[in-house]
Amino acid sequence: MPPPSLPPSLLPEPPSYDAIREDHIVQRMLCRDLETLADGLPALPAAQEIQHLCERIEHVTATHFKRAEQYFAALPPAVRPNDAALAALRRMHELDEMHAQDLVNALLQQSRQGDRDQVGQLAYMLRCFFDGSRRAIALKESWMAP
Repeated sequence: MPPPSLPPSLLPEPPSYDAIREDHIVQRMLCRDLETLADGLPALPAAQEIQHLCERIEHVTATHFKRAEQYFAALPPAVRPNDAALAALRRMHELDEMHAQDLVNALLQQSRQGDRDQVGQLAYMLRCFFDGSRRAIALKESWMAP
């Protein structure tokens, strides 16, 4: 959040409805790719592809989650989810961020070491992340429905 000393004209605009819908498309594509990866275990793609997936995961958690929270917080009170609902969304995003950090670390380690002893754990981590992401998307879209 910008410092309160900025005049309102310099405050960043909250994301638009269309931006959030596009974010959800990006997130669904990532979830689909991670699910495909999980289904193909114990085989892993090349290290470069793993690196790209990890960058996508980090981008979603660093950018898309915060934009969604900004979007809903900026809605007029009559259509904005209540404070408890927004707090629940924030907790969902925080949990997904923790899963993402663990997942990125595990993916990078697996791709470097080639050790498949922890493949069951990796599959579980992948599913935790994409299931959590899809759950948060469904919640947000229920709030966006006309």
